[in-house]
Amino acid sequence: MNELPIPSDAEHDLQSIEVLRAWIANGAQWVSLNPHIYRNREFEEEWAWGLFLADTIKHIANAIAQQSGKDPQKVAKAIQKSFAREMKKPTSAVRGGFIE
Repeated sequence: MNELPIPSDAEHDLQSIEVLRAWIANGAQWVSLNPHIYRNREFEEEWAWGLFLADTIKHIANAIAQQSGKDPQKVAKAIQKSFAREMKKPTSAVRGGFIE
């Protein structure tokens, strides 16, 4: 398995919490996540996850832009467009369950 490195700030912060991991394996996407990381906060979990995913898209766009020379805002817009299309009309079903 090819694990990604843990950022040094996360590694050294005793309060850090792993939120999400994702893999492509056996032709499918596999996700391990902490769905209630934002529970009991001053805002709704769903709202907080939207912020988290938006920030994640920005990180992805910046990484792609850095490697390809593309404009990060254009990359982010393309990701947003693909995301919206997939949410509206999924290309595959999401299966699985949650184990606590």
